[in-house]
Amino acid sequence: MMNLSDIRTYARQLHLRGIESVEIQTGERLISIRIDVPASSGGASASPAAPIREAAFIDVRSATLGRLLRSHADRLPVPIEPGDEVIQGQLLALVVLDESLEPVRAPVDGAIGAVLAAEGQIVDYGMPLFQLKPRQR
Repeated sequence: MMNLSDIRTYARQLHLRGIESVEIQTGERLISIRIDVPASSGGASASPAAPIREAAFIDVRSATLGRLLRSHADRLPVPIEPGDEVIQGQLLALVVLDESLEPVRAPVDGAIGAVLAAEGQIVDYGMPLFQLKPRQR
């Protein structure tokens, strides 16, 4: 039987190799893993439902699978919103998987341009959660 650690390992390996999806069957169990692989800069167009992304923005992505918490009574009392200024390492959200809380942190100083995932939404490994406009130095 596959456990959560096995699934995380498969998801990370897929992401590192640029593979978008895989199906694993053991006996009567079938697991499908889909990874949100960023489009290359070779002129691929964004889907119509996707927010318009300026080149100056970077995506802050989920490092795990789970349910997004944009606020938490003890660790993140006020949700991060578009326009908020953040500093490198600042907690932006939490991803809940089983009983663990995985932090989502700002990779650089900047301003939140967009929130791309809703409170309570199930997020995939590598899924964009926020757009961040880095602060000019």
